[in-house]
Parts: sequence; structure tokens; C-alpha cells
Amino acid sequence: MKVKLTPELSYLIGLWRKNRCSDGVGVIGNDDLLGIFSKEVLDKQLTTSNKLLSEEGKVYFYHTAYRKFFQEVEKDQLERFKYLNEYAASYIAGMFDAAGDIDEKGIVFLTNATKQDEIMLLRLGFQSRRRKDRLVIERPLVFLAFIRNYVKLKKDNKAFQYLNKK
Repeated sequence: MKVKLTPELSYLIGLWRKNRCSDGVGVIGNDDLLGIFSKEVLDKQLTTSNKLLSEEGKVYFYHTAYRKFFQEVEKDQLERFKYLNEYAASYIAGMFDAAGDIDEKGIVFLTNATKQDEIMLLRLGFQSRRRKDRLVIERPLVFLAFIRNYVKLKKDNKAFQYLNKK
């Protein structure tokens, strides 16, 4: 089975990359995150509903080809997501939904970010700085404008509402 990267699959890989569970291909997190992962997996027909497994705080499925593909994309993220296109936007939106947030002061950040994430964002033109365990995005409105059409979980945030008015 040959798996081809699509923007929709890029989103799932970004989500999986930041909140992966140890079983199969899946994520851990709150009900909203699990619901989005489940919906996307079923919509993209990566598995069937009877093979999608869930336990307390996680949802996953077993598929060797997809797991291997997800791991390859993660390993090659600097090469695969080096252009400002919908693939990179989807991937970063998935990462943002899984491990990003906007605090009450309007500071946009990613938690659990690696050096590879920092380099990828820098290559795409998004300056960031480390603050404790966070990677803070320097120009948040530009960053949010880039991912806004691909974010599925955090669209109700005030910063996204501000961008949608423009």
C-alpha cells in the first residue's frame, strides 16, 4: 500500500506528532481532540469505525503502513514542510490544535516543541523564542492567519475571531 501525503493527512500527522499514544496510530487528549482525530480518520477512510479503538483519554487504530508513513513524515518534517503552502499550514495547524494555545495576554505558543519544530517555523518565516517549556511565536497574527483555515479545534478563540473580521 502506497500512502501519499495530502494536506488533510498532514493535519492528522501534526496532531498525532504532538499527542501520540503508545498504541497503534492514535492520540491522547480531551474529548474534543479525540473527536476531531476520530472524525478525520473516518472521513479520510484510514480505518473503519469498527477498527477505531478508544479507551479513557485516547483513541487509536492499528495500521502498519500508516504508522510507518507518519513516522517517516515526522523524521523528514524539515524537508517536507519548507514552503508556505497548504501542506505546511495543515501540519502546523494539527500541531497547534494538539499542543498550542493562546493565553489571556494574546501570546501564541506551542508546548513540547523540539528544536526541529523551531527550525521548521523559522524556515517558514515565523520567528519564535523559548520561554520555559513553551515556544512563543513572535508575530502571532501572521502565524494565526497562516493556519486559520486548517485549524479545527481552536477556531472559537478570540484571536481567530479577530482575524476573521479582517
